[in-house]
Amino acid sequence: MTQIKTLIADNISEIISDMNEELLQDRIVRFWKKLGSHLTLNQLVNQYWSDESKSEFFVDLGVSFGKLFELYLPFKLQELGASVLPKFSSAGDFIEIVGDDIQAWEIKTGQGTHIQGATHSPKEKKSLNLVQVLWTPVKDKSLDEILESGCFIEALNVCVFTDVVGESIGAHSDNNSRTSLKFPVSKVSVCEDACVYGEIKPNRTWVGFTKLPA
Repeated sequence: MTQIKTLIADNISEIISDMNEELLQDRIVRFWKKLGSHLTLNQLVNQYWSDESKSEFFVDLGVSFGKLFELYLPFKLQELGASVLPKFSSAGDFIEIVGDDIQAWEIKTGQGTHIQGATHSPKEKKSLNLVQVLWTPVKDKSLDEILESGCFIEALNVCVFTDVVGESIGAHSDNNSRTSLKFPVSKVSVCEDACVYGEIKPNRTWVGFTKLPA
């Protein structure tokens, strides 16, 4: 039986603390510090990014979080005693050895209400073992305040799914892969069972993932 959900649920505070530490060493934060640590994230973006480019900044920030978490989580799970191996491939981001069975796991992160990005590949249309993290950065405190508190993650929702099939919504092309991974409201109980941090809301069509303060 998989240990992933239990280990993440039991150690979520430590995981959040570790990810705050990783984020505060990221290139974007270092750049922010050079431009002015007295600025809030909103002030930084408003001052240096045009209106049409602001969304690109937050996409870049989301990519940084996603890459850091993909690298961090498998090794953290190893440290916590899970039988996992980092294995970054088209099949997933790490593998878990359960008896004689080897299971691939996917990690997906985002800042919105659901996962957006390259969710249109064939594996997303099959059953997934999925760690889904939706997060929000602190935008209204100065970097000096954030560094003092050590908290850059304002809120998040974390779900650990086993053998789940979501729905990839939207069209993709050679130039655009901004599709979304969503779960129909018929799977609300599956999402409730998977949720280890945050809350689940049964909306009219799709399951809603509510972030709670970190």
